[in-house]
Amino acid sequence: MRVLVVNNEKGGVGKSTIAVHLAWYFAERGKRVLFLDLDPQSNGTTTLAAHASDIDAAALFSHPVAIPPIAKKGIRVLGGSAALRGIVSVDSKLVEQFRANLADASQSFDIAIIDTPPTFGVRNLAALIVGQFVLAPIDLDDYAIDGIETLLKHIVGVRQKYNPGLTFLGLIPNRLQTTSPRQRENLKSLVQKFGTKYLFDGVIPQRSSIGEALAEKKPVWSLPKTAAREAGRELRLVFDKLAAKMEAA
Repeated sequence: MRVLVVNNEKGGVGKSTIAVHLAWYFAERGKRVLFLDLDPQSNGTTTLAAHASDIDAAALFSHPVAIPPIAKKGIRVLGGSAALRGIVSVDSKLVEQFRANLADASQSFDIAIIDTPPTFGVRNLAALIVGQFVLAPIDLDDYAIDGIETLLKHIVGVRQKYNPGLTFLGLIPNRLQTTSPRQRENLKSLVQKFGTKYLFDGVIPQRSSIGEALAEKKPVWSLPKTAAREAGRELRLVFDKLAAKMEAA
């Protein structure tokens, strides 16, 4: 089982939107997908409610958990809840229990996607420690890009200290407003500052049809509207590149 962590330490950058679409994308490619929602806001859980199990993601930190397998392609969700708010102390026992539970599930799923909370704590740390890949969605507004260097320091720090096998797939500009001169200038500055080492080769434009699809709990490419199909094409192009990078690694 490959473990992909969707991580940023700011809220409102579209982590859950990308995470749930990645779950749909890989399931449609024939994969058995385990979706872990470590954010107590539970947006991903709500969107993927049709695939929810009876197991709360918070349980993975406290005791051995037998995650029910799925026999063929599909999605199994371990949902977020208020119980996650109680998992705050950086305790090695919590991290080791989380790691052990994922290791036990590794033969039952092809890929795990972990949606993380917008604050760096034990849940983010545990996700990065067990992860093989990490993708960081970013917003191109001024305030949203201020914390990028701190985000990168945490990811690089975890890789150096705990998980040398962690592959950083890149910062992915999300919800780009193509008509905004300020956002285009911010994107240009990011390219100049971080280049191909840290910036993902692709962007996800702002599309109202993505929000409409989430409201219907469906991937945007499944909606019949022309605008939704175009948004889905854009997302799938990005995900194809992401999947190729994971395969290459």
